[in-house]
Amino acid sequence: MTTFLRSVKFRLTLWYAFILTVFLSIFSFLMHAELAKALYLDVDRNLSQQASNIERALHGHLVQLFRDSKASGNLPAAEPSQQTISPQLSSVLKESLKEWERATQTLRRATLMIRVLVFDHSVVISNLKGWEREVIYPDFERDSAFMEKGRSFQTIHFQKKPVRLYYHLIVYEGKPLYVIQIGYSLQEVESTLSRLRVIILIWIPVAVVAAGAAGWFLSRRSLRPIDSMIREAGQITAAYLQGRLPRTQTGDEIDRLAATLNEMMDRIASSTQAVREFSIDVSHELKTPLAIIRGEIDLALRKSRSAEDLTQTLKIIEEEVNGLIRLVDDLMLLVRSDSHQLRFEKEKISLKDVLENVVLRLQDRARSKQLELSLTADQDFEVEGDEVYLKRLFSNLVDNGIKFTSSGGWVRLTLMREGASAVVQVADNGMGIETDIQEKVFSRFYRSDRARAHEGSGLGLNIAKAICDAHNGKLKISSYPQSGTAVIVILPLLLKSTN
Repeated sequence: MTTFLRSVKFRLTLWYAFILTVFLSIFSFLMHAELAKALYLDVDRNLSQQASNIERALHGHLVQLFRDSKASGNLPAAEPSQQTISPQLSSVLKESLKEWERATQTLRRATLMIRVLVFDHSVVISNLKGWEREVIYPDFERDSAFMEKGRSFQTIHFQKKPVRLYYHLIVYEGKPLYVIQIGYSLQEVESTLSRLRVIILIWIPVAVVAAGAAGWFLSRRSLRPIDSMIREAGQITAAYLQGRLPRTQTGDEIDRLAATLNEMMDRIASSTQAVREFSIDVSHELKTPLAIIRGEIDLALRKSRSAEDLTQTLKIIEEEVNGLIRLVDDLMLLVRSDSHQLRFEKEKISLKDVLENVVLRLQDRARSKQLELSLTADQDFEVEGDEVYLKRLFSNLVDNGIKFTSSGGWVRLTLMREGASAVVQVADNGMGIETDIQEKVFSRFYRSDRARAHEGSGLGLNIAKAICDAHNGKLKISSYPQSGTAVIVILPLLLKSTN
C-alpha cells in the first residue's frame, strides 16, 4: 500500500484531481456569480421598463386632466415655490387615476405586482390580490425614503419569499404627483440559482472522480514503458550486461530516456569489456617476468651455486623487476590519464632541446644495433607543456623506431612548422605496420604477430597518444610493410624562437 501511495501514477492522478477541482470550483463560482448578476439585472431592467411604460401611458391623461381642470377652475392655483400638491388636487388625481385604470385596464393586464401611491401612502390603484396584497403593504418609514428618491430598488422578504421592488416617481410641472411601485417575486430566480448550485455540488465531484479515473488510466498507459524498463533494468547485472531497456520508438521523453540509458549501458559494457581485457593483458604481462623470477629463485635455492652464478641470477631478477616497475609506472600513467588526473607542470619548453636530449639518451642504444639516429631542426620552436612528459612521448616513439628497425637502418627526427603548430616527425625504415591494423596499434597491450617477437608490453604508443592529447596535440601514423613507419606529432605553437 505504501508503494502504491508513493508511485508516480498515484501522485500524478492526485495532483490532476486537485488542480481540476480548484479550476472547476473557480469556474463554477464565477459562472454562478455572473448568472446571478445577469438574472437580477434582467429583473431590474424589466421593472424599470414596465414603470416607464405606465408613465408614458399616464402622461397624456395627465396633460388632458390638468388642461381641462385649469380651464374649468376646478384645481386651485399653486404657488410657484410650492413643491407638493394640495389635498384637493390629491383627491382629484385619485379619482382621475381610478377612472383611467377602469378605462384602460393597464395595471390589471400586467403580469407584475403594481400599485400607484400618493405621498400620504394611500394606494390609488393596484393590481394586487390575495397574498400579494400583503407583500407590499407600506412600511411608512422605509417606503417613504424610497418613494422620495424617485427611481430606486429594494428587496424585501415576505413569508421567506424574496420580492424585488421598484419605486418610480411621477413628476408633473415640477411637482411629484405619485409613485409607481412595481414588485416581482425573485423565487424563480432563486430557484434557478439553487438548481445551479445543486448541479455544481453534484457534478463537480462526479467530474473530478471521472477525470481522476481517466487520469489514472492515462498515467498507467503513459508510464507502462517505465515499468518495462524497471523490470528489464532489474535483470542487468555485472555478469549480464547484454540486456537493454525497451524503447517505444515514439521519440517522446520516455523513449529518449531509454535510448540514453541504453547508450550508457553500451558504454558501461564497453568499459567493462575493456577492463576485462585490460586485466587479462596485465596478468599476461606480469605472468612472464614473475615466472622467470620464480624460476631463477627456485633454481638458486635448489642447489648450491657459485658466486658468479648467483650474481647472474640476481641480474636476471633485477632486469625483470625493472621491467615490472616500468610496466606499473606505465599503467599508473594510463589510469591517471583515463581519470583526467594527469598533473602537468606546464611551462615554455624548447622543443629542439627536448628532441636533442631524447636523441642523446638513446644514441648508445641505436649504435648497439648499428642504426643511424639523427635530428633535423633548422629552427627552434616553443610550446607550452611538461618537459618530463614530452621527453617520454618522443622517447617512446624513438624507442619503437629503434626496436622495429633492422641493423644498418636509420631513425630520423625532423622538426618543422605548419601554420600555428610545431610538427615533429619520427621516421624509420624498419618493418612497418600493415594498413589494416594501424588504428589498433594505439590500443593498450596490442602487438601484431610480428611485433611479439620483440620485447615490450604494447603500451608505448598508447602512452604517447595520452600525453599528446593532454597537450592538445594530435598524433598521426603513416606506415607500409617493409618500407618503414612515420609517426607525426602536432603540437600548438606557443612562440617562434629567433635564431
